[in-house]
Amino acid sequence: MRKLLPLAFLFSLASISCQDATGVAMDKPAPVSSDETPKVEKPAPAKAEPAPGNDKYVTIKGKVVWDTGKAAAPKRTPIKATKDEEVAAKDKDFNTEEWVVNPKNNGIRDVVVWLAPEPSEADLADLKSGKKKEFPSFAAADIHPDLAKPAKPSVEIDQPCCRFIPHVVVARAGQNMLIKNSAPVPHNAKWVSRNNDEINPLIPPGGEYVVKDLKPERFPIEIACSIHPWMKAWVRVFDHPYFAVTDEDGNFEIKNAPVLKGKLRIFIWQENGIHGGAPGRFGQTLEVKPGSMDLKEIKFDTGK
Repeated sequence: MRKLLPLAFLFSLASISCQDATGVAMDKPAPVSSDETPKVEKPAPAKAEPAPGNDKYVTIKGKVVWDTGKAAAPKRTPIKATKDEEVAAKDKDFNTEEWVVNPKNNGIRDVVVWLAPEPSEADLADLKSGKKKEFPSFAAADIHPDLAKPAKPSVEIDQPCCRFIPHVVVARAGQNMLIKNSAPVPHNAKWVSRNNDEINPLIPPGGEYVVKDLKPERFPIEIACSIHPWMKAWVRVFDHPYFAVTDEDGNFEIKNAPVLKGKLRIFIWQENGIHGGAPGRFGQTLEVKPGSMDLKEIKFDTGK
């Protein structure tokens, strides 16, 4: 890790070059009635196709889209830089990212989708009443052997101009979080979390900062740069491998999830809320079979 330089010195650095930018508390949950049944849109029926020799696991895919039947999709707008304008100007995609909806197919980017085991009736009642806070997770023995350990030791987020890229990062417990600064100007990375400390390092041009050995988080972690106040990103950390972030078309795929007793819970989060509104905090039951399962289009609904 590079040594962090004094703030006064860093602000005197001249802008030299900037590569082109390409590219979860979730908002604190609203109170939920203890007996309220989640009114979450059911995915279209899907056929599960058995995979030879792989009869304990299911791969689930789908597409999260904007519901144009309720409202027109929000459009991204140019960000107004108030500092280091010459650096921000080199970013060819310098637009807001609170909602990134593909105008061609209404797919929503940067939506986090994850799975959990179906809870018992008693556990679900305790979750709704607040007696329990944490949803049950997958036992180590249930995780597919290929996914027993993270595929790589670290996940990364960069600040090549004046945006965090990517805007949403997902990680698995035990991985490191590498926060980079490829810009010719200094950035900071203010990070406040419940289980992964509170930091606000000043990162010089070409520098980096590492948050080691991530712990699972029930809520998303927001990263912000106070030097450039429009900069914001989100990190979610899970204690299992069954999660995904939607791509430019809203597509996601979660591979080799255990079918367990034939039921799993699916959760769908975007920085403006969770699918299904407050009741969606408890997810939606999916009936699963070994093989593959396509949920087709899921119209995202925050319940607002």
